[in-house]
Amino acid sequence: MKNCIFLLLAVSLSISRAHAQENVSIGPMVGVSIANFRGDVANTNWKPGLTIGGFYNYSSKSGFGFSGQLLFTQLGAQVNNKSNEVNLNYIQAPLLATFFFGQYGQSVRPKIFLGPNLNFLVGARDKSGNNINGDSNNRVYSPFDLGLTFGAGVNIEVSDKIWLNFDARYGLGLLDVTRIEPINIKNNNWGINAGVSFPLGTYNKNTGRFRAR
Repeated sequence: MKNCIFLLLAVSLSISRAHAQENVSIGPMVGVSIANFRGDVANTNWKPGLTIGGFYNYSSKSGFGFSGQLLFTQLGAQVNNKSNEVNLNYIQAPLLATFFFGQYGQSVRPKIFLGPNLNFLVGARDKSGNNINGDSNNRVYSPFDLGLTFGAGVNIEVSDKIWLNFDARYGLGLLDVTRIEPINIKNNNWGINAGVSFPLGTYNKNTGRFRAR
């Protein structure tokens, strides 16, 4: 997990070289995911789940920014007329291009964001907690899913360089999550999240150096 965080940091720093100055921060986030399947399925319903993890943000004076996140998110659906559940648990890595409205330094910054979402399956269980992913030689669900995440939110400064982060997002799965032919099922979820960001430092594009606070 540490390697993933360092990778997200390196990617965001390389993208940001075109900007004059960055405000760099990190923090925890938590939220709720409302998930369902789409595709070759019937009698499924939306299922609530947990989202928890951390994020890395930067914002520039031009309004453009980037957020790299590492999250544990519960997807899946209620099935069989809500009598059972398919709980697909993922480690997610959204890489989100962000645009902040308003002036740099304002205490309230609305935002919109869009980007790919890398999903790594870590468990598939029913409502009772039983494994429904078969054994290592005969998996039912794919270990990887690629999605597209977009949404909007607002960052609110509560003290010097400490911000509350709120957002609402939609995650659109792009790949078939099953290995059952010829069925094709994709993930589909709404999310509402809140986090707190703390200052990490600034990146100087002229020197190519990141300076921690």
